[in-house]
Amino acid sequence: MPSANTNTKQESCDTFACERQEERSCTFLATFVESALMAHSFGGPWTQIKLDLLRRYLISFNKALQNRPSAQRPFARIYIDAFAGTGECEIRTDEQTVATIEGSAKIALETVPAFDEVHLIDLNPIHVEELNRLTSTYETKVKVHLDEAKNAINKLLGSRNWNNSRGVIFLDPYGMTVPWTTLQRIAATKALDVWYLFPLSATYRQAATDFDKVDPTKAKALDAVLGTQDWREHFYQVDGQAGLLGEAEGKVRTYKATDIADYVKSRLAQVFEGWVSEPLYLRSSKGAPLFALFCCISNPSPPAVELAKRIANHILEKFGAPIKRKPKQTSELNQSSLF
Repeated sequence: MPSANTNTKQESCDTFACERQEERSCTFLATFVESALMAHSFGGPWTQIKLDLLRRYLISFNKALQNRPSAQRPFARIYIDAFAGTGECEIRTDEQTVATIEGSAKIALETVPAFDEVHLIDLNPIHVEELNRLTSTYETKVKVHLDEAKNAINKLLGSRNWNNSRGVIFLDPYGMTVPWTTLQRIAATKALDVWYLFPLSATYRQAATDFDKVDPTKAKALDAVLGTQDWREHFYQVDGQAGLLGEAEGKVRTYKATDIADYVKSRLAQVFEGWVSEPLYLRSSKGAPLFALFCCISNPSPPAVELAKRIANHILEKFGAPIKRKPKQTSELNQSSLF
């Protein structure tokens, strides 16, 4: 992917090489997304990372909420998987080896302590058939939804009282298929913790280097996934080179992938009143960032935020995410007000 304007020939060469590498990763990602819609198979080690992280968080979340706010009337604990797949997925561990591992749906079903409800969403009828077969063996209350993620999420969010429920929603979309309006509705519950695998490479691919090549279809997709049109001013700058015939100066993208991730974090922080983590970059085998994984906390209660941050940062740090720490506070959390 291209970087900001550079001043030396060597820097330009390095930028060009990086751009070619990340463009190849984008092409790979497009092929990967298309195949994933048919068979729930994936291409790289990033899959194992995100699933290991999710497993750790779900266990910690349910332990933290046991007997909260009281043993007599605990919160109902809900898990929502917006792109659930089949319950299993394949990863390529090297050029010759493919391993089958537990997917996010199965991880949630086997979490101990258990969730009170598990909602698994997928638009692929083949996936849904596999999910129904999988869930028939579990005692947890499970509902499988054959629906588009945004529609199923809207129905679920409007169907319950979130004052006495808390939950985790996992957004691992097929491409740029989570509209910003869905994130806003999730955040409005003030009860859901979100793990969002933002499609960084796909977003970068739509935001062409030359702004003139961002056609209306690409612009509409970027508007939807980012929830605003001001990415045009942030991502792009006038290149300072007027045409030979005096035509207007063009605009070029100066944002790198990491700049886009920082922009996405700032956008998420405007919606989720609790907290948004630093991004964990999930990279291709060549090192190009394909995804940025964020933890977003919708509950603004300071004790709830503090506990969720502690859990999420502890896990993210194990996988190499940068952690910004504040000085330790001497006061103890008020345990009765958690969540």
